[in-house]
Amino acid sequence: MNMALISQKVTRDLIGRKTIKTLNEMKNLFFAGFITFLCISCNRPYQLQEFEYTDKIDTNDHPINPQEKKRYVMMEEGVSADNLFDAARMNNFSRLDKDKYEVLINPENSPINMSPWYAFRIYAETEKTVEVTLNYGQGRHRYWPKLSYDRNNWASVDSANFKIADDSLSATMTLVLSPDTLWVAAQEIINSSDMKNWVATLPKDIAKTEVIGKTRLGRDLLSVEISNGETKGKDIVVVLSRQHPPEVTGNLAMMAFLNEITNGSPLSTEFLSKYSLAVYPMLNPDGVDLGHWRHNEGGIDLNRDWAYYRQPEVKQVCEDIIRTVNAAGSTVALGLDFHSTWSDIYYIYDDTVKSSRQGFSRQWIQQIFDRVPEDQGEISPFAVNSPVSKNWFYSQFNAEGITYEIGDATPRDLIKEKGKVGAQEMIKILLDKK
Repeated sequence: MNMALISQKVTRDLIGRKTIKTLNEMKNLFFAGFITFLCISCNRPYQLQEFEYTDKIDTNDHPINPQEKKRYVMMEEGVSADNLFDAARMNNFSRLDKDKYEVLINPENSPINMSPWYAFRIYAETEKTVEVTLNYGQGRHRYWPKLSYDRNNWASVDSANFKIADDSLSATMTLVLSPDTLWVAAQEIINSSDMKNWVATLPKDIAKTEVIGKTRLGRDLLSVEISNGETKGKDIVVVLSRQHPPEVTGNLAMMAFLNEITNGSPLSTEFLSKYSLAVYPMLNPDGVDLGHWRHNEGGIDLNRDWAYYRQPEVKQVCEDIIRTVNAAGSTVALGLDFHSTWSDIYYIYDDTVKSSRQGFSRQWIQQIFDRVPEDQGEISPFAVNSPVSKNWFYSQFNAEGITYEIGDATPRDLIKEKGKVGAQEMIKILLDKK
């Protein structure tokens, strides 16, 4: 066989394999949509399905390296630091020189997303100015430090007092210490207890809170059902947050979003008379309280487990969503998953994905942009090819799914405005109002 014929044969084989792969992907999407159609048209109860995506990710348990919880005391200089609270992360505290200290920040395991979360307390016997270097270990700088004296009111470190190393492996801040405890953290601290307290502030007449399961370490997995009256026959908007522990700005946006929906306005009241919400405000309370960079106590990124449900948090939440939908005799209208990253991004489906509410995402985002000019976040469309929550909403329910990413440094007032306006514009579209 001459070289030209060999080349033609190889080309045909490659094209054939690529065609088969594409056909298989289309077959999987068609099958998922067909099963969903049958459930809706025949009013059959949904069953939790496993899905085959082209992106294969191992979500079996990976060992983690827990931090040691302790108080560090520098006797000679009268400085102490500790990580003795939920959401703390400080793997070591050591003296470098006179009035110079280092905080070591290691991840729970690796490989891992570069999100080096840190949170610790520090104080001195008498007032003094010190330098504290954040050593990111295996990571790179991401979060500008926040300071608080009461854990409720936070302020960013002044840029004159913070310097990031050229290689981003460390950063140094100048702090004024006193006997008053100073909290230092990558973002505002919202741990699992804080989230329970916030959920308790939602109006009791329309918000019903339930513990739907437990994490590996025995923490509660919360759901909040929000509806004006009975949920029977109402399509459901599912809201998720805090799959990844450091992603506080996404949590803040979710809180603003839900505050708007539960504020008792005529628009919100009408919406909750026709739709209900199923909210899971903190999917990874173990990871949050352990001060993890990304993973749960099983050492896994929960937002890669939405195909086989190997991690208890994802499995229990998915099972509860299915139960909620079947009890209402309805379906999921929309799934919103609030996250954080370097800048504002909306992850949506690309044009190959034909959901039950085709076009919702782009219309919703454009209406937010029209009302909030400061929000010109990136729109990033993808096919349904990976085991993330956004894709699960389509695969399981043929629903529209959006991953709503808020920037780490997005101004907090803007986050509240984006959450509020996002809720209002979602309601208008779903109620078909101008």
